[in-house]
Amino acid sequence: MVDPDGHGQERGPGRGALVGHLLRRCHQVHNVLWSEEVGATLTPSQYSLLATLAGAGSGLDQNTLGTRAGLDRSTTAGIVRRLKDQGWLRQVRDPRYGRRQVISLTAPSGAALAGLAPPVARVQSRFLAPVAPADRDWFVAHLAQVADVDPSAQDRRPGHLIRLAQQRHAVLWSEELGGQLTGPQFAVLDVLLRAGDMGQGALAEASAVDRSSASDVLGRLEARGWTERTADPLDRRTRRVALTPAGREVLRNVHRPVQRVQERILAPVPEGERERLVDLLGLVAGGARAPLAPGPGPQ
Repeated sequence: MVDPDGHGQERGPGRGALVGHLLRRCHQVHNVLWSEEVGATLTPSQYSLLATLAGAGSGLDQNTLGTRAGLDRSTTAGIVRRLKDQGWLRQVRDPRYGRRQVISLTAPSGAALAGLAPPVARVQSRFLAPVAPADRDWFVAHLAQVADVDPSAQDRRPGHLIRLAQQRHAVLWSEELGGQLTGPQFAVLDVLLRAGDMGQGALAEASAVDRSSASDVLGRLEARGWTERTADPLDRRTRRVALTPAGREVLRNVHRPVQRVQERILAPVPEGERERLVDLLGLVAGGARAPLAPGPGPQ
């Protein structure tokens, strides 16, 4: 990052500044593991909603279902619509309350969900594998604090909590920085500042930007004059990306709001425990070194 007083002193990010990057990388790791173990049958968010219904023992209205699954209203509505179309859910009017629509599992989906329990458990086991067994419960409990999950939320899988924490980080980022630049855009600029120019693929990996958005992120940065791309003199097929003086100035200007985001994302965690949590996030983030991990995919 850049010295906040604008003196141009380059330095590595503090522990707080790493949090957004680590959450994004952890989310990518979880997506890779999910793809390997569960495949395309269900997305993690779809599974969370179905598992919440299964755990409830009876039908739930859509708002209650979303709250217990830790999903916002728009996400819940989209998932319910898709799963109804695919035959996983049924939605009927509650005979006791005419306006209330009750959502429940279909018989085939209940059996299919039970069959997915072992691979889903393997995902979580592999996801937490870099963390010492004695630290795992502590890590998950503090991750729930960062995710700020509703007390009624039933899904406490670490991969699900990572996704919720990343969503909360995105909300805080929007509040502090507005439309100045996105989290992934900042990550790219920050990597270029600290490491110098590099190839597009290496840059996307280092900044934890997934395949589905890397080209768009780099294109937008270049269009705003914050980065520039040139042919690699050693390999004309490769494009190298460099930070421009305008990009350095942007990093100076956003230093303080970026720091506020990191302070706010860690605020629910007791101050003396934040460093340990960031260290464990780093271990999980490095647990599956799959380059350019895929994005979250459909809901």
